[in-house]
Amino acid sequence: MGHAHGDAARLLRGSCEELRGELLAAGVMIDYNERARLADYLQWRVPKRRITAAIRTGWTRDGRAFVLPEEVIGSEDVFFQAEQMHQDGTAERGGDFETWKTEVAARCVGNPVLGLSLCVALAGPLLAKVHRDSGGVHWVGDSSTGKTTALNVGCSVWGGDTFRRTWRATSNGLESAAAALNDTCLCLDEINEADPREIGSIIYALGNGTGKSRASRTGAARHVFRWRLTLLSTGERTLAAQMAEGGKQPKAGQLVRLLNLPAGRKHGAFDELHGFADGRALADHIKTQSGRHHGHAGPAFIAAMLKDGRDFGAALAVVEALEHFQAGNSQEARGASRFALYGLAGELAVEWGILPWPVGEGLKAAAEGFRLWKEARGGGSTEDRQILQAVADFVSKHGDARFSEKSADPLDQKQPVVMQRAGWWIDLEDAGRVFLFTAQGLHEATQGHDFNRALAALDAAGWIQGRDRNKEGKRSKKTAIGKRKLWLYWILPGDLDE
Repeated sequence: MGHAHGDAARLLRGSCEELRGELLAAGVMIDYNERARLADYLQWRVPKRRITAAIRTGWTRDGRAFVLPEEVIGSEDVFFQAEQMHQDGTAERGGDFETWKTEVAARCVGNPVLGLSLCVALAGPLLAKVHRDSGGVHWVGDSSTGKTTALNVGCSVWGGDTFRRTWRATSNGLESAAAALNDTCLCLDEINEADPREIGSIIYALGNGTGKSRASRTGAARHVFRWRLTLLSTGERTLAAQMAEGGKQPKAGQLVRLLNLPAGRKHGAFDELHGFADGRALADHIKTQSGRHHGHAGPAFIAAMLKDGRDFGAALAVVEALEHFQAGNSQEARGASRFALYGLAGELAVEWGILPWPVGEGLKAAAEGFRLWKEARGGGSTEDRQILQAVADFVSKHGDARFSEKSADPLDQKQPVVMQRAGWWIDLEDAGRVFLFTAQGLHEATQGHDFNRALAALDAAGWIQGRDRNKEGKRSKKTAIGKRKLWLYWILPGDLDE
């Protein structure tokens, strides 16, 4: 991580102007009249101490010190030499550690969405010690679930409100952000703001830990960004649904780097309200407190790691062997290994007094995350049920306002005006009211699920009433609406308790 000796020696050639410029910029006072003697002095003096100039954050090469923009943990002989004097959104402390423990961390007990987010954020410094790649968790849920609260909790491990970034950034912008957060955690809000065509390559890059190689203005190869970090992300859609909008199919490797988890629990993203009136009140409290008190837990975790001599790889193997993290196939095993790492991070933080949780709370949150991920990924009856419930809820909420009778005369002034139409309806004698969804309407009703997966679930449940018999596998039907013919999905919601 230090500058090469050759670079320094090269700066001593000629009149030393380049070197003098560097020193002046760094605040060294040099007598202008004596400037010619600078090279003599530097070559004559033999330094008593050697200082490592770290040019990036994270673990030093020997693993004995950890560099953060505002401090170096574990060594007095390492200094951070940033390319930029100050970067927004890097690790910073605010407020009081003890207040963070009681007002933020303690509220995560009994709340696996919050607890797991905290564990993911803490696990960043462990990646290098257990030789694991970057990766993380993506919370999926509608805008009111409180998934951003989970992100606030994760951010508060390392920094304040500016630590949270948005998916709207370009891949280049996210590369420099990832490099600046090496060995910590990158928190990204709102995947739906990302460019659907770019998202797959962004996730590959973030997971691989290397940026693109680019040429500088002079044509020379620029320094390639490198990083290793955990990821926390949120969105109203899964990774697959967001990529599908750009016409891309996610590969299994991308889905294992960023694990999709549903954020919906009993009260929004929460199971346990800790005495608050509702989920919103708890979310507001956490947002306020994490904005005031933050950035203490991450550095404390690193300091404890440096003092603890254990083999973290062996400790992870013990957690991976627990029954909670047993997998049925190799893809599942990769996911299980990630959740085991997050569980280990939580338990170490409890042991070191950083998290005010009962022993086992971190493992419990990680095991619940693994269970949710397997369910969401494997489809199975749980996801089918979620899809059917989502469509039934959409119909009960919007059935009157956003659908109108198929046979109604569009010029009839008495007909109610339909805003943001999701489709039409028709009453069939023997079946009941069938809703003729437009593709866009059904996409909205099944938001957060892969669309083909949703159609398969509706089909399996017998909710699809009409289809084009001439086209195999087609689940929509060409339907006459006035003088137009549209492909519509004929859906008859059935009983969910069957």
